[in-house]
Amino acid sequence: MTDDAKNTLDALTEAALERIVHLHSGAAVAQDWEAYEDWKASSAERRAAAERAELLWARLGPALKPRRGGGTVAIFAALAIGLGGAFAVGAFGPPRAFFADERTSAGERRTISLADGSTVEADASTSFDVDLTPGERRLKLYSGRIHVAVSPDAARPFVVAAGDLEARALGTAFEVEHAYDVTSVLVTERRVRASDVRTGDQAELGEGEETEIRNGGLLAPRAVDVRAATAWRRGLLVFDDQPLDQVAHEVSRYVGGRIIVLGDAGRLRLTGAFPTNDAPALLDAIAAALPVHVTRLPFLTIVRSAAQ
Repeated sequence: MTDDAKNTLDALTEAALERIVHLHSGAAVAQDWEAYEDWKASSAERRAAAERAELLWARLGPALKPRRGGGTVAIFAALAIGLGGAFAVGAFGPPRAFFADERTSAGERRTISLADGSTVEADASTSFDVDLTPGERRLKLYSGRIHVAVSPDAARPFVVAAGDLEARALGTAFEVEHAYDVTSVLVTERRVRASDVRTGDQAELGEGEETEIRNGGLLAPRAVDVRAATAWRRGLLVFDDQPLDQVAHEVSRYVGGRIIVLGDAGRLRLTGAFPTNDAPALLDAIAAALPVHVTRLPFLTIVRSAAQ
């Protein structure tokens, strides 16, 4: 995963992106564009940071250029250019996800019944393939989060593959999540065997246990609060003193597009339960609970400290 696809950026790139957000806010004047160009030219480091920020903007929003007229057609053309770059580089998830057997959009949750009698609850912004053969039942999760209730069939193992993780059901119900550089599995009933397909490492999980592949390795199982962790199945997001960087990742499923948290705002911590059926209200609730400013743009949301 590239640095500009993460929820945090280095300080100079943050500064450049903040300037770009202002330039496209509708409040910028000619002097603001001149000041941005002067800032870029003041050092090689700032120029490099500006180029990183401009690339991110081109991927996730309108093309970087002054809006000095051109009307609706020009605005939509700029947006199309930005979106084309975003989809080409996989900024909204792996390209294969857009052709998956099953997909949910931002804010949509859906339950899918499989031909073998198993059921899959798909969270918002989720995509996966289904491959049921005489010898095996396999789901390939490309993005998002699913909860699977497996129909017993001793002759056909049930496997969910996501990134470098494979979760094999041992007569069970479980959840698998795949987002950015982390893949996890949580057991809600019975047992699951989790494997790292690269290293061959395995871990057997019991009910209420979770493991994940992070930073290139399979972590040891740990106990979790299953009710809180699976609150999304009841239309809630529950946060218990979680840093805003992690909160933004969860909320992005329902808002759509990318949420980027700038600077010190990422270390602010949030506690509370929030309904997922009103995406704008999610962001409003965060802004009300924490000292942050939220800037909404097409397919991009910027969250920064109120002190900035």
